[in-house]
Amino acid sequence: MGNMEGVVFKDCSRYDGVTTYDLVWFVTPEFPQPSKRLTKDQHRAQMRQMIGQMQPKVLMYMVHNGHMKNDDWEKIKSLASPDVPVLTLAPHVAASIGDRGLPLPPDWILPIFPFDPPNPCTLADLKAGRQCIRGFSVQGRIEKSRRNYTHVWEQIGGHKRRASKMSVANFRLNILGETVEAFSVPADVRDLVAVYKNPPYPIFYDVVHHSFALVPMLASGLYYKSKFSSTVLTSLITGVPIIADERMLQAYSFLERKAVFYQDDSQTELDVMFAVSKMKPDDMWRARSGVAELRRRMNERAKKMITGWLEAKGVAVEPEEARRLLLQRRRDVLAVPEGPAAGALVAEGPGSVREGAGREGAQVWPQVLGPRGDPGSGNVGPSAQRQPQQAGDAASKPQAFDMHTLHDEVK
Repeated sequence: MGNMEGVVFKDCSRYDGVTTYDLVWFVTPEFPQPSKRLTKDQHRAQMRQMIGQMQPKVLMYMVHNGHMKNDDWEKIKSLASPDVPVLTLAPHVAASIGDRGLPLPPDWILPIFPFDPPNPCTLADLKAGRQCIRGFSVQGRIEKSRRNYTHVWEQIGGHKRRASKMSVANFRLNILGETVEAFSVPADVRDLVAVYKNPPYPIFYDVVHHSFALVPMLASGLYYKSKFSSTVLTSLITGVPIIADERMLQAYSFLERKAVFYQDDSQTELDVMFAVSKMKPDDMWRARSGVAELRRRMNERAKKMITGWLEAKGVAVEPEEARRLLLQRRRDVLAVPEGPAAGALVAEGPGSVREGAGREGAQVWPQVLGPRGDPGSGNVGPSAQRQPQQAGDAASKPQAFDMHTLHDEVK
């Protein structure tokens, strides 16, 4: 889960009702936290109460889907700030809510906390002939409404019938995500597919990191109009390029050709997979470097946006070096575990995130990390040593998790 210095995760039920904050960021205001068993009206009433108690100078809302029902939208819109636009994760989602009567035109923001693999694969490894990258990954909830599995099974099966044994032996498709419905892989392609059901964070991101590319396999046109694909976010987190066609580049307009493996109109996703697997190390790494550079610029953009809103309200945003020194002093003297230190980012489950700046100014800025994983330290322990289940296994019981967790990066 990366560097967690200066970050405190607490459930909103533990908020003391007194402490005020410079910045409050509601990450998924449209979704009540499942474990709380609140209705949507109760959820929004709780949000209003917390806003009144926290008295934020800057209030941010992150809306994930632009096509929510009118009744739900009107309730979310009633919470919108007149000073900060309602935010989405991508330009096309912001455009989808642009005509829904907000006080300010919506905008998008996508800060990313990078995954730091325990055993990274490097360009030097590839040039030395080490096979530290293998196969391709499909991530996200394992359900037919999100991924077009039938299409990819047909592609893989057709290739298997036509290709040589050597070519087939070098092909692998990893499917990773939360299981929400019965799922199985056809027998004729089962030997080429590994399914990771409900993998913990370290396994999830490590498998993706050691893949050639991420395959979107999007089954719904909404992902190009009003929904955000978590595969794009996973690409930016792991530094692994996504296979993208022109339609995806048009919708996710921040993506660049140099940071993806481009799929032209004459190609299938499988065609691109085999082309990528045959690339020379320098060519393959050029795309990975493009992802890393795009992530850096996305974070700079997000930081500039949030800093601008805070400074417009008179909140002093400390430079990174001053913040590092402040965190070190806190580590040296802090001995009170029951509450977050000033400046600590506090995640309130899937509904909200708050940043406690106290009177010292806002020293941290939140970064989105997704998708799922087991809550905890992020270290690979015995529970994380889960092997992929056989592709034909019946679906296991879904595990509850927060789809979007926020992190703070200490550079």
